Amino acid sequence: METGYGWDTGLVRKLNEDSIFCSAFDLRTHSGTVSAGLLAVADGMGGHDAGEIASDLAIRAFHAECISGLLNRPSAPGLSVMAASFSKANGAVIEAASEKSLQGMGTTLTAALIIGQDMYIAHIGDSRCYIINSRETIQVTTDHSVVQEMVDAGQISPSEALTHPRRNEITRVLGYSAGSVPDLIQVKLYAGDNILLCSDGLCGVLPPGRIEETVLASQGPGQACADLTSQANLAGGPDNISVIIARPDGLPSWQALISAKTGVSVA
Repeated sequence: METGYGWDTGLVRKLNEDSIFCSAFDLRTHSGTVSAGLLAVADGMGGHDAGEIASDLAIRAFHAECISGLLNRPSAPGLSVMAASFSKANGAVIEAASEKSLQGMGTTLTAALIIGQDMYIAHIGDSRCYIINSRETIQVTTDHSVVQEMVDAGQISPSEALTHPRRNEITRVLGYSAGSVPDLIQVKLYAGDNILLCSDGLCGVLPPGRIEETVLASQGPGQACADLTSQANLAGGPDNISVIIARPDGLPSWQALISAKTGVSVA
């Protein structure tokens, strides 16, 4: 699995409140060895105290619990491992926020666990996960935000959401309540898929078409992340910019899957 990442303060903020994690590894179990990856982006709450601490705590707690779950419960369903890891991260931020100087901090957290052809997503806030390939770009996650609710209600268009004055208002966040739960999503991956996770410092600045074009034109995930970061800064760099891209290898093609199920050859 080839991976790359970008992590940049941007041109307006003095502090980077984002935290990221990106790791590719082989997962060995009784059923064999598969290529795996763990990716996560957390965006500390701007305007609140210690957002950078919240995002860092969330990433560290999530990563530790997820790896522990994979090692100690290798046959456990991927989504249950992700849910337990999110709960651990949420508890870590809540516990730290009991300190007076850290009260009010919170963070988004969007994470992907890739095991062979399966990808397990856990998500809260407005950081995003995309699947980008030569056929289409899929936004896997749905923002937990005021403007997303307005888009869903037909009050504004997706393009209008990019510049709406309430675009930074998040409706669900990690670290504010023990009852905060993530969206849990499982998808199948195919040859040619690029997995992209990012904070809104990227997707809130560049339209999906520009992101897709850059990823598909790049020589690799590292170059794509560098190019996207540069483009976000050229567009003003109003927020911290975090982006991770993974390109899994050894995956079946979608054409082969259709042919196997239908007997029809797909070009």
